[in-house]
Amino acid sequence: MSTPASPEHVAIPWLRTRYGLIVLAHCMGAMTLLSVLASAPAIRAELGLSATQLGLLASAYSLGMAVASLPAGRLADRIGVRVALMAAATLLAAGGWAVASARGFPPLMGGLFLAGIGYGLVNPAAGRAIVLWYPAAWRGRLSGIKQTGVPLGALLGSSAAILTPSLGWSTVVGGVAAFTFLIGLAMLGLPRDGRREHPTPGQAGLMGEIAAIARLLRNPVLGRINVASGLINGGQFVVWANFSDFLRQAAAMGLPLANAWLSLLQLSSIVGRLFWGWVSDRVLAGGARTTLILLCLIALPGLLAMTLIAPATAPLLAPLTAVVLGFTVGAATGVQVALTLDRAPPAQIGSAVGYNMVVTNLGGVLAPPAFGLVVDLSGSFAAAWTLTALAIALAVMVLRRL
Repeated sequence: MSTPASPEHVAIPWLRTRYGLIVLAHCMGAMTLLSVLASAPAIRAELGLSATQLGLLASAYSLGMAVASLPAGRLADRIGVRVALMAAATLLAAGGWAVASARGFPPLMGGLFLAGIGYGLVNPAAGRAIVLWYPAAWRGRLSGIKQTGVPLGALLGSSAAILTPSLGWSTVVGGVAAFTFLIGLAMLGLPRDGRREHPTPGQAGLMGEIAAIARLLRNPVLGRINVASGLINGGQFVVWANFSDFLRQAAAMGLPLANAWLSLLQLSSIVGRLFWGWVSDRVLAGGARTTLILLCLIALPGLLAMTLIAPATAPLLAPLTAVVLGFTVGAATGVQVALTLDRAPPAQIGSAVGYNMVVTNLGGVLAPPAFGLVVDLSGSFAAAWTLTALAIALAVMVLRRL
């Protein structure tokens, strides 16, 4: 269908094939990244990586997303949802195979950068699908539900990494890449997008594209949303990149138990994405801004509690912080996208989501290596977790000004 559905036609939209594929599209990106990050202790030992280099792996992925997101938003508006998601899966699989065959730090970075470019196509295309195929009253919930694909993919990726000691990290990452390619083939089941944006004669060509992007960059409301999103996403990527390795070092945990708590974090994120979408749509009547502020305020004590984790306190604090951080910073993206969809110009939905993803992923580029650098310089994690909490507090201050 090329026109938005009426409410009675979407009573169970997540059970329909097209919506399931949108969820899977989000699944494949996180699955690729987390299969690498959850295998990080083995990769670090084999290739001799420092804490800063470990953080740069997540940064390479985020940088690929940041570079791709804005042009990907324009591309999604032009070529439609189906083609954009098929291209995303192909690039993600190619990046995963490049990582699996890497035998040094630069090839690892290159593979994750390519995978990030692929995932940069997903959010603009999926956001466009929600606007075109479903009514506005469902945006918060549908944005949250589709984002459950992220922790689901992260759960699959981190669970696959449990096989790393027996199969090797290269085999695990390569297998995940093959599964990603199969998901891409399934995107053929999506309908053609019959409402693609076409430029008018006065807008055609490179100058028209530049002018359209410039209009978005001058939008102060979108700018504030994106800054807050970048700070929150930086916190999420810090947690993803460091949670397992942090528990191994600070709490002397084995890899299977550390990855089990990382998996708990992803399960909590699934619940959080559903819960916050429902809160935004039903409890706060479309109040995505207020929802995001509340989410951040709950995250702050969870981040500060990370400074207290040690071998003696880990049995209690490790699962507790996993639940809190998964439920909050790990579940924020759907609300961020819903807020962007609410405030975006109607003719530039894909581009606005792409713009959001650029700044959002700059947080993911900068935060993990900064976290690792603080750890390398200070010799402990406490200062790094405290600075992460301060970044989330700053996001709250920015959101209050919307």
